Amino acid sequence: PGPCSRRGCGAAAALRTMGFSQEQARRLLALQPRLGPEHREAAAAQLLLLGLSPEAAVALLERSPALLRLPAERLRERAEELRRLGLDGGRAGAGVRGDTGL
Repeated sequence: PGPCSRRGCGAAAALRTMGFSQEQARRLLALQPRLGPEHREAAAAQLLLLGLSPEAAVALLERSPALLRLPAERLRERAEELRRLGLDGGRAGAGVRGDTGL
């Protein structure tokens, strides 16, 4: 069976549309496998909106997979707070590394 014989095919396509490579999408889908794809997509989207590269977003989620369990609204609020503080791009990665609460 190929990789699309499971539920993850649509989720992988959504992540690819967001700019993640096939390998990065695979790595994201391997995190917290019991969570629905909307959690991964929401977390990834917020990290990308902060200016992180797809690779930096994947690396952060691999280091702090608990971020995937946060409700989407809380992720949005935390990301907005970081943007208000001026943490974007590469600086955002440094700002969230020490705090898994984003």
